[in-house]
Amino acid sequence: MDESPYIKYKNIHVIPTFHSRIEFAKLARTALFKVFPDVIAVELPNNIRDEIIEAIERLPFLSLIGYADTLNPKKLNFIPIDPGDSIIEGIRLGLEHNIPVDFIDLSVKDYDPPNIMLPDDYSINRVGLIEFYKKISEYFEKDFKKRKKKIRNEVNLEDFLKNQGDPEKIFDFLEKDILREKYIAAHLLKMMPLYHRILFIVGMAHWENVKYYLENPQNIKDVELNLIPHKYIKLYNIKSSDSRFLLREIPYHTYQWLKFRKKYSKDVLNTIETPNELYKVLDSYNKLDHIKNIFLKAKYAYEEEFKEFVDLHKLKTLFQYSRNLSLTEYRLLPNLYQLLISSKNIVDDDYAWKVMEKATKYPYDDESDKYETLKLRVEGGYDPNGKYIKLRRHYPYNYEKEREVPLKKKPQEKYPGEWKDKWEEGKWETVSWPPEDIIEEDYFAFIRKKAIKNLKNQRIKIEEFKSSLMDGIAIKETIRNWAFKKKIYVQNIQQIQGKIDTIVVIFDKDNGETEKYPYKLTWWAEHDRESDMAFYATNPGEYIIGPGITHVEIGGLLSIFPARFLRSIFSPYMDFEFRDVKNKAEKLLKAAILYSKERYIAYIASEPPRNYFYSLAGVKNRELVYIPLDNFSKESLKTIKHLHILAGRDKREIAHNYILLNK
Repeated sequence: MDESPYIKYKNIHVIPTFHSRIEFAKLARTALFKVFPDVIAVELPNNIRDEIIEAIERLPFLSLIGYADTLNPKKLNFIPIDPGDSIIEGIRLGLEHNIPVDFIDLSVKDYDPPNIMLPDDYSINRVGLIEFYKKISEYFEKDFKKRKKKIRNEVNLEDFLKNQGDPEKIFDFLEKDILREKYIAAHLLKMMPLYHRILFIVGMAHWENVKYYLENPQNIKDVELNLIPHKYIKLYNIKSSDSRFLLREIPYHTYQWLKFRKKYSKDVLNTIETPNELYKVLDSYNKLDHIKNIFLKAKYAYEEEFKEFVDLHKLKTLFQYSRNLSLTEYRLLPNLYQLLISSKNIVDDDYAWKVMEKATKYPYDDESDKYETLKLRVEGGYDPNGKYIKLRRHYPYNYEKEREVPLKKKPQEKYPGEWKDKWEEGKWETVSWPPEDIIEEDYFAFIRKKAIKNLKNQRIKIEEFKSSLMDGIAIKETIRNWAFKKKIYVQNIQQIQGKIDTIVVIFDKDNGETEKYPYKLTWWAEHDRESDMAFYATNPGEYIIGPGITHVEIGGLLSIFPARFLRSIFSPYMDFEFRDVKNKAEKLLKAAILYSKERYIAYIASEPPRNYFYSLAGVKNRELVYIPLDNFSKESLKTIKHLHILAGRDKREIAHNYILLNK
């Protein structure tokens, strides 16, 4: 593999680039230390030079330069000042190392090229720039090269400048590309005798034609070009929350690139003694590592908030799924959309939101109000007055489809602490959310059926067939004994007298020194399809997810259906009645024995209760049916382990905007 970060033509060191891709910004940074150029030439028009440099100097704050040829534009060409763009990186390197930077592109009116779908540039790390460029050149040849060859000596730059205002004289984007390439080549021809080493950063689709004009200078007319400045040039500030609409990389990648540049600044790089050590440092930025970090940081945040453990097996599956999903769309690394789809399918929507938060993290915001802020969305931009502006990129390259985030949108707070204030206003009138109640009651019904089934399985007797098939042939037992005894065995299922109306589920007995579940509550049914409940949980208000809407984690719960006005078992006046219990879990179990109307009580926990409660149940003519907690999947248990409490009935009308149900 040729590891050269540039393609050499005479004294020009060319980086044919994809715009807004960090892999090419890395090449620009490496090329600086291999070439030590006398000048850096970039594919940008000189008439917006001052605005571009001004925007670069305000990095890491994001900027967008919009320009048009009218005072009241409905459409803007725009140049994103993307820290991960190779041209922006080249200009920054020139400013930092006191190297002259020439803007040598031609500014043309109404430049509106079609988007070109390009492959994932991450492969440069394996094949190198030169081999990568050869492969991409074959792609460009299929689409545009043949047509360009036919007209590249027919399009005249002087005619264009004279007639570009004539509505009858329309130039298409390929003709404008040729004009730009002629203009760039003319500038390079003037620069080549003046400088010993030139570093030239240009779009990959343009270099082949620029090279042609450098080799055939007779096709470039020597004319003085009086550029007509655009009438409308404006520098907009872009908020960090809109960074994913400006950047063509995942914002977290760009954020890490800025940290990488800061860590290995000019002063730090000057202390490195050997070239090998220098190039090793320059190559140490790896987007693959950052994707792993996104998943891991989301995992820790998810576990902290929802107290749900994402194990290593699930993480491995997540990595494999995201890799395979990206390969189906001919990418080596997953994009934001694929990260979120993977997270939703392997874990859940809550984890996907955490991935979204980490992946779109770009923490730099300019609060000075020096520049107007342009709000960005998938469809375009909105100025401070709310006016829609269609945005056309100066660069046509596209790497993926513009797709909406596959997550239900979450409203944001109007001001910091708004949701908490709403909770404090109504926290003494708490209610549940009916759609969530339905899912919980369905799961309670499932537990009751499972407990009865387990009880029936325990009451099955296997007997030798004599005169009656009883409740059917015991297939397994018959096969097991047939080779030796040649006998048939049948099942004798004993009938169960009674039902299960009461269940107790214990996730955590909370016996530690620090109380994890201090919130204790008895909830009574609002109608005949709900059960009476008692539970202990984390404090409501710790995790606010909406205005007056909080998430709690359940440590243990009791459910009785049909409801029969369960007494408030956690009230102080009930302490005497529950003086023989050791913790909150045992209090729930004793309440189940005391208030159950049916014979059987389902008890789900990681270990069975003390023998005392079996005796107590016998005295009350009740029977405990113990089912290990591991018999239920962790995913299904989340249905009842995580609840939402609303501060007032009025919050039920808006709760659907904030609560994601795991159905």
